[in-house]
Amino acid sequence: MITAALEERFLCLDMLCVSWVNRSGKASSDCAIVMEIWNSGAILQSETTIPQDSILTIETPGGPVRAKVSSCTQDDYGFLVQVVVDPTEHWFPESYHPIHLLPSAPA
Repeated sequence: MITAALEERFLCLDMLCVSWVNRSGKASSDCAIVMEIWNSGAILQSETTIPQDSILTIETPGGPVRAKVSSCTQDDYGFLVQVVVDPTEHWFPESYHPIHLLPSAPA
C-alpha cells in the first residue's frame, strides 16, 4: 500500500471553492488556493481557519470531491489546510488535474 509520505507531490497554483459544516452546525465556504497536491490529498491556502477533522467538499471542474482536514495552521497569509481525500473519490490526477504543476522537492 502506498502511503502519503511516499506519494509524488506537486507544487500547484489553482483556486477552488471549498465548503464544510462548522462545529456549531453552520455551513461555511471559502475559495482556497491549491498549493500542493498528491494522489490522496492536498495543501490549501485559505483566508479562514477550517477546523481539524472537518469534512470538506472541494468543488473541482470534474465535480465535487470529499476530503477530511488533517491539520490547519496559521501562516503570514492566512491558513494552510492539509486535507486527505476520501479514497473512494476520483481525485488527482483522474478527475482533477491542475494546469500549473511542478514536482515538489523531496523532503
